[in-house]
Amino acid sequence: MNFHENYAGLSDDELLMIAASRADLVPEAVLALDSEMARRGLSYQEARAKKREVARLEVKEARSHHPSRKGSKYFVAKANGWMLFLVAIGAPLLVCSLMLAHLLPVEWCFPTLAVCMGALLAVSVVQPWLRQTVGFWISLVVSCTVQLLIGYWITVYLDPYTRDQLRGAAVLAIVPGYAVGTALFLLLQKLESREAIAPNPLRRTSTRR
Repeated sequence: MNFHENYAGLSDDELLMIAASRADLVPEAVLALDSEMARRGLSYQEARAKKREVARLEVKEARSHHPSRKGSKYFVAKANGWMLFLVAIGAPLLVCSLMLAHLLPVEWCFPTLAVCMGALLAVSVVQPWLRQTVGFWISLVVSCTVQLLIGYWITVYLDPYTRDQLRGAAVLAIVPGYAVGTALFLLLQKLESREAIAPNPLRRTSTRR
């Protein structure tokens, strides 16, 4: 790796952030860094100050996204009222509309209703920042698919044997879907965190823990 060309192509802020961790660089990188810092008239005191500034900004941003005391890491303290209204009213109206328009077979009515309720409920209770991640939407799609299949199985294979008196059928469809979706989301979060802490090739390998 040509360290001189690499450092020459960085902005002052990027170079200062690397300079703040000068002790972790290989000797060739240190020489190239010292040369580039001298050429630009930058000091290592500025590098340390830049590192402290970035650390303060990261803490400030983390605090701005920190959930309230009554909430948790992923769930809001109080669900949005309009979302709950959609869960209670919107989902049944949607299914009824599809039935009246003959766009939905009878055996798919209950599964579709369970999916709508499960999806709207999930969106209404999670943290706003969580909904902005791709992992959440992928997990939600997988969760809804599981709920749809289980709801169909209940309607076609289980409900006839209970003489249409199966209680908690929606829960039986929604909960397993949530379980699968939650497991997938946590897995995606773990993989994303591993990618975020990928080692810097300019840093020396340290044997200390």
